[in-house]
Amino acid sequence: MSEFLLNISGSSPAAATMEIWAGMALLGVLGFVLGFALNHGSICTVIATRELVSEKRPARLIAIIECAVWATLVYVVLETSPMMQEGWSPIGYLVPAAFLFGLGTYVNGACVFGSVGHFGNGEIDFGFAFLAIFAVFYIESLFNLLPDQPPISASPPLGAVLLALALLAILMLRLGVSFRSESNFRRLTLSMGVIGITFTMLAIFAPGFSITASVGSIVSIPVAGAVIAVCMFGGSLASARLRKRRFLLKWPTFEAIFRRTLGGVLMGLGALLIPGGNDTLLMVGFPMGAWQAVLAYILFVVTLAALIARFGSMARSWS
Repeated sequence: MSEFLLNISGSSPAAATMEIWAGMALLGVLGFVLGFALNHGSICTVIATRELVSEKRPARLIAIIECAVWATLVYVVLETSPMMQEGWSPIGYLVPAAFLFGLGTYVNGACVFGSVGHFGNGEIDFGFAFLAIFAVFYIESLFNLLPDQPPISASPPLGAVLLALALLAILMLRLGVSFRSESNFRRLTLSMGVIGITFTMLAIFAPGFSITASVGSIVSIPVAGAVIAVCMFGGSLASARLRKRRFLLKWPTFEAIFRRTLGGVLMGLGALLIPGGNDTLLMVGFPMGAWQAVLAYILFVVTLAALIARFGSMARSWS
């Protein structure tokens, strides 16, 4: 956890305990709201790419970029630089890793964002994707298979005014393309803003956090990672319960378990090598203006689009 949560020197034991509990409660609330928004907006790069490729509807993919702008704006307003616990891999690792992550999301049927949302809908087989990601991160940490890289941080390249103008332009663009389809403009706008803000706050208060590593971060920040993960999945479940007015678990088949597990392993390997999944690329890499994040995300989406164009996809928005 960050110094914000751990800097309790000079406090009495009771005050220190209260501060720790308050910090955990804050992480829990932010995690819950993040999970709620992910399910509420049914945002997923697989869904967004399928809509673009199969239906020529770019609104949801534009909304994902919009989310990254929100995150950048929060960093600027709070005068904090985005930080990664490990620096970007060399391009020789980065390129195949992005392809690997794209293949993994296609096999899984959802990206990191979408997997949280699907889990909230009662599709508990998507939990196996996160278990597989955890296994990949855990094995790597156990055997130190990859060389350690120093942390990297960089200030956002744009100021608050330019970011606000960029956000307005993106909103106008998405509104324009939404007139031709039912893209649920208001729901997406609210969800993207909430996701961008809550994710960034979590990344600031618990450095090392990402949704990809909401399980992976349990290895590096055990208590904080577990609190965020449980509350995030709880928020997704609560959103689905309010939307459907009922809660129904969908018991997984062996085929679904195999598919999610395989997809999770591929996603975990890709995220380990980049390092970071689509959430880290968008919410940390883009705000710091890293060309590695832009390249990896483009390759990831292109891989996904090629697979969808060739083999199709059953991914659909649920709200």
